[in-house]
Amino acid sequence: MPREVSSEELNKHEFANLNYGYVDWYEWSQFLSRLLSHALCIWLHVIIVTRILVANKFRVKSDYQILIIAQSVINIIAWFFELILNEVQTQQINDLKIGHPFWHFSMNERVFYIIAMNTASTSTQDILMVFNLHRLFIIKKKSLVLLYIIAVPLMLAFPIMDAYNSYPIILAGRFIDLFVKHSQIPIIAAVTIICYFKLKKEFATNPCFSERTKRLQQKLSWSILMQLGLLCIILLLITIIPLLCINFVEPTFFLKYAVYYVISAVVFAQWYSFCSAALIAWSITGFFKSQSPSVTVTDSSVRTSSVVARKHTAKPSLM
Repeated sequence: MPREVSSEELNKHEFANLNYGYVDWYEWSQFLSRLLSHALCIWLHVIIVTRILVANKFRVKSDYQILIIAQSVINIIAWFFELILNEVQTQQINDLKIGHPFWHFSMNERVFYIIAMNTASTSTQDILMVFNLHRLFIIKKKSLVLLYIIAVPLMLAFPIMDAYNSYPIILAGRFIDLFVKHSQIPIIAAVTIICYFKLKKEFATNPCFSERTKRLQQKLSWSILMQLGLLCIILLLITIIPLLCINFVEPTFFLKYAVYYVISAVVFAQWYSFCSAALIAWSITGFFKSQSPSVTVTDSSVRTSSVVARKHTAKPSLM
């Protein structure tokens, strides 16, 4: 049973109209920017997954490589749904177009694609936090089972609650975009930064890790921090600056230029997908090569790595 939604709550969301064509350059620029950025993003993630699988002869056993593959698959799904939904801001600040001129969504399709896009998009952000926690749990010799017993239900619970809250709003012909949530980004930022400093300390003080391992782990950390930085910039552009303008800038001045600002911010945000994929590809080049057992630390047991290191007198690697 859908929950009841007040007119006040509905007025906070834009109208979602079917797309019967692009009427000006502003709409074409959003469509072309999304098509190019998301196509490049999906292409990069396919290359990442393919290279890892081929390099390991389709027998991936490393926890890190499995996480990278999972991250790429989630990103591919998210940006695929973004391409299908294809939301376009019109020059009417409260009106959006969704779908394509050749594909007009039914109400069921509208509900499915909006909720699926939002769920998959927020999952691309959740995986950043999980990736960092996974690394920290390995180094600290904590149970990964415990991590995922806590993380997976939370990752499922919030999208389910979002879907329940969004359903009546979508049925009313409005659009809801949860890509940047007020609560999610600060939580992800806090966990990521804490994990970064804890991991940095571990790699600086633990002599059992090879220099190669430290370099690759540092690249991973910087990649995740830069992705987080991009998310914070998008949060600033899409949510915080408009909120400040509404409350502190003269209303007529803001409304005069608001739609152009929103379109520019949307086009900028669309390129997060490609930038994120490029950062992941840059940070994991060391994962494309399969390591010999004599010099590799398995991701599931740091204790085993010390035994391998003593037998073969080689410094261990978390890769």
